[in-house]
Amino acid sequence: MIREQIERLSKSTVIYGVGQVLNRFIGFLLLPLFTAYLTPADYGLLAILGLISFVSTSVFSLGIGGAAGVCYYDGNSREQKEQTIWTSVFMLMGSTLLLCLCAALFSRQISWLAFQRTDHNVLVIMTLLSAGATILAMPLMLYLQFEEKAKLFITLTMISTLFSIGLSCFLVILLKRGVLGMVESTLIASMVNLCLFTSVVISQLRIRVSGQRFRELLKFGMPLVPAFAMLFILQHANKYILQWFSGIEAVGVYNIGFNIGLAMSLLVSALQSAWLPYFMSFTERRDEARILFGRILTYYVFGFGAISLLFFIYAKPIIMIMTQPAFYEAYKVVGLSAGACFISGVFYILLPGIYFAKDVRYVTVIQTISAGIAVVLNFVLIPMYGLFGAAMALIFGFVTMVICMQLWNYSQKNQYIKIAYEWKRIMQFSIIYTLYATVMLWERHLSLFGELMMSLAATCLLPLTIYVLLKSNEKMYLRLFCKRLISGNEKFLRGF
Repeated sequence: MIREQIERLSKSTVIYGVGQVLNRFIGFLLLPLFTAYLTPADYGLLAILGLISFVSTSVFSLGIGGAAGVCYYDGNSREQKEQTIWTSVFMLMGSTLLLCLCAALFSRQISWLAFQRTDHNVLVIMTLLSAGATILAMPLMLYLQFEEKAKLFITLTMISTLFSIGLSCFLVILLKRGVLGMVESTLIASMVNLCLFTSVVISQLRIRVSGQRFRELLKFGMPLVPAFAMLFILQHANKYILQWFSGIEAVGVYNIGFNIGLAMSLLVSALQSAWLPYFMSFTERRDEARILFGRILTYYVFGFGAISLLFFIYAKPIIMIMTQPAFYEAYKVVGLSAGACFISGVFYILLPGIYFAKDVRYVTVIQTISAGIAVVLNFVLIPMYGLFGAAMALIFGFVTMVICMQLWNYSQKNQYIKIAYEWKRIMQFSIIYTLYATVMLWERHLSLFGELMMSLAATCLLPLTIYVLLKSNEKMYLRLFCKRLISGNEKFLRGF
């Protein structure tokens, strides 16, 4: 039973993951071109614009990203699901209009707050318009996730992403429009993405709006707005603090490493996309979830943790190959950025108790505590270690969030679903993870060839360390899976 359920979750995760990894991989291959046409200061400018987009999306989305799931699964009628999606859309139309008004009236003030200059106001306006299109598309994208239509979801997002990448190349490389070209391509691509999802969803769902759904979405969504703000502080405030202490160029270098590590978020977000509809389907089957959810967390930690370690292992050679010398210090950020994404996935897997009890408002409290600790760490570590200190504060902030989440679950053990998490095995892996990360971050001066050899040796050792942590039945299943995989490849090759 557990194996079948894990395979069901894995199938959806793989579909989301493959599509998102392909999208990001294409952009990664273009990194040498973009770093040749954009300076560290340009990347710093784009990083701050990204923060403006993140903040506006978090505030003006009204918490719909979390509230829609609670309302969508509160019953099984088709009418109720239609009301949830379309009421969300019309709510967000109002908030998006307000966002556009703010862009028109206060762009110069926002530019001054972000950059201490007002002449970036056009970039700010386009960034806010892009955020508005992203906000409007959110309920439409959630509908495909809720209905587990992963292939269609990935197809649409891949079309818009490829369009964005192609347009960026045209504007930045051929027309040499620099940062302006990057922002223009993002705006146009976000509009295309909105049109794609609207055309699909409107053909599948009747437009229904409900006052009751409106009130429920506000009730569950508005308490999450501060939570998204805290998540922003947790994940991005270090860029502002780094700018204050080290300048915009340091932010640009940090952002290169951060974005490469952020590729891990594609895998984590793939699991998150599959996880919400998956665990909510156990609302009336909580006895089945007790062991299953605990085992899922263990396998997530082993599998995704090992993948995130690869970012530590290959950070330095990849940075040396893919960027110019001015960006080489970014390798210190890559693994820590990926590790923060991996840990955020642990937090997400710990959410079923809060969602089943409809206590999502407490996520805000947990993230507020974590964000506060992260800010303090940033002010302590950045003056001492620069961009490396910013990355350290980032990962410690997410670790704090996971610890606080589990402490809250434990404090509510009499009200929440009791999940049998395998904390002993997870702690054993955590020790291995910390040792690997420490070794790969150790200051060294090797040639590119030496870095590649070191990375290959560490990669060969990693599967053995994970294998030791498996139980005997898990080892047996893994061996059978590998044999089946090899056998399938042999049959495939014989077909040629």
